[in-house]
Amino acid sequence: MKLIIMGPPGSGKGTVSERLEKEYGWLHVSPGELLREEVVKGTRIGKEIKSYIESGKLVPDRFVVEMVKLEVKGKDNYILDGFPRSLDQAKSIEELKIDIVIYLDVSEEEVIKRFAGRRVCEQGTHGYHVQYLPPKKEGICDVDGSKLVQRKDDTPKVIKQRFKIFHEQTETVRKFYDKKKMAVKIDASKEPEKVYDLVKKVVKEMKKQG
Repeated sequence: MKLIIMGPPGSGKGTVSERLEKEYGWLHVSPGELLREEVVKGTRIGKEIKSYIESGKLVPDRFVVEMVKLEVKGKDNYILDGFPRSLDQAKSIEELKIDIVIYLDVSEEEVIKRFAGRRVCEQGTHGYHVQYLPPKKEGICDVDGSKLVQRKDDTPKVIKQRFKIFHEQTETVRKFYDKKKMAVKIDASKEPEKVYDLVKKVVKEMKKQG
């Protein structure tokens, strides 16, 4: 199955995608992580990407689309986490023949509250929340043992900007997939476990139809 998980910053896309990856063995593709890997490497492109991320702006399509296509090439089961973010991106991946798009709907107020407690490991690949999804050992990643930190783009000012840009850019994407009858909206303001159960219900229905 080829699945897209959409939603504003803090809607739980990463958490849902990681759980689907673990339960079904699907490839989890997070463009955000792919871009952050470039930043960590300190490449010329990575430095340019960093300036966009830390100011809350969307990274230009040219950096993202090709990275994603290379990552999923030749694979039949994967989750695109937070991608596509623009109509151009959505049109550029029509050849991938996505099965379903799940939209995690949540308010800006709830997102700001969530980001205040969000933490990621130093590798930038595993996410936690001090209240909703704490690690087994405080301040340490369960998976790779690295230190948990708060990302620079998790401040209220940057979140508000990201939220605004997200809705401006992705409204056309939602309409694009709605017209194709591919999109399912889920209330992501609920507790992570309940949100995941709703997502899994949609996935199971799709598998039955498939």
